[in-house]
Amino acid sequence: MTDLLDTPGTSRTDGAASHPVAAKPLGIGALVAGVVASSAVLLGCMVAGLVGWFASDAGSHGNTRDALRVGADGWLLALGAQLHLSTGSVATTITAVPLGLTALCVYVAYQLGSWAGATSAVEDARTIALGTVVMSGIYGVAAVLTAVLASTPTAEPNLLRSFVGGFLVAFLGGGAGLLVGSRDVLDRPPVVPEVVVAVGRGALAAMLLLVAAAALLVTVSLVMHLGTAANVLARLHADVAGGLLYTLLVAAAAPNAVLLASAYLLGPGFAMGAGTLVAPSAVVLGPVPAFPLLAALPATGPAPGWATALVATPVLSAVVGAVLMVRRHPVYGYHIGAVRGLGAGLLAGALLTVAVGLAGGAVGPGRMAHIGADLLQTFVAATAAMGLGGLLGGLLATWWARRR
Repeated sequence: MTDLLDTPGTSRTDGAASHPVAAKPLGIGALVAGVVASSAVLLGCMVAGLVGWFASDAGSHGNTRDALRVGADGWLLALGAQLHLSTGSVATTITAVPLGLTALCVYVAYQLGSWAGATSAVEDARTIALGTVVMSGIYGVAAVLTAVLASTPTAEPNLLRSFVGGFLVAFLGGGAGLLVGSRDVLDRPPVVPEVVVAVGRGALAAMLLLVAAAALLVTVSLVMHLGTAANVLARLHADVAGGLLYTLLVAAAAPNAVLLASAYLLGPGFAMGAGTLVAPSAVVLGPVPAFPLLAALPATGPAPGWATALVATPVLSAVVGAVLMVRRHPVYGYHIGAVRGLGAGLLAGALLTVAVGLAGGAVGPGRMAHIGADLLQTFVAATAAMGLGGLLGGLLATWWARRR
């Protein structure tokens, strides 16, 4: 009798109740996420270009399309597109990447990827991989279309690098967002081996500690040379809008300065123009562009004695990173702690070398075409110092765990 009282569609199985049908396939969500993630930052850069155009000369020179192109070129540079400039007989290629803006692109892609993963139908890890490819491809196509539309005879972005850069930004940020957003939807989330998680966390901790120390070094140096930075701003005759625009430019270039300061702490240092060197051993500088952040550079001449002691910072960062790793993932065998600590230190050094490589590039013709650190010297110094620190930290943390 009770079966006759049940109307069609009112009875549901427990499995259907516990797994509701998602509103849309993940491919559609990833497509929307790719479009929104690329267009949001691009529009923001275009708005900044318009504001800078009006702030500079109240729009008396050039037109609106020129300002929009400048904003689009800035977004493409953040993707690593490179920009070939030619004015008369002078030609140069801008290769420096404003990593602050790049980080914003990755963050926006991560947030949109997380939204797509949480609101779409996700079946397994293969579906996530397909969604990541869709989102990355859409982002790359948007970058290529922007490069084509923004290209002029005097400013021409690289089309191939535009696509590759956009694809990688969405692949890293959007892929991580899709994985995190769909974590609660998957019936069987992918399992990562514990040793991989431990070494990855130790490497990330060691790298972030060294980057934090480099950021502190840049901040202290900038405060000590605050008068020089103020004089640079005064010579630029920037009003309120111009000051805000320069603040955005400083924020976009600040990660580059911090990563180059990391190369300084590692010992090899970096170049700020052809024939220059900024290292704990010595400082050789020539004329530098009128940019407030460059006021943090030390004066030319022999470095003070305390600067040499700064090369111990990478070792200490790796020691602390390895200790934090063993505390989070305890081990009681010295050989295991040593291997994990050494692996975390070597991985941190390799990752830091890649980041330092991204921080350099050309920002103009002549001397300014050579900015950045020597990657081979940086890699050797980073892996040696942080590998040693990771080994010591792993042994120390294992000894403490066995004692307790």
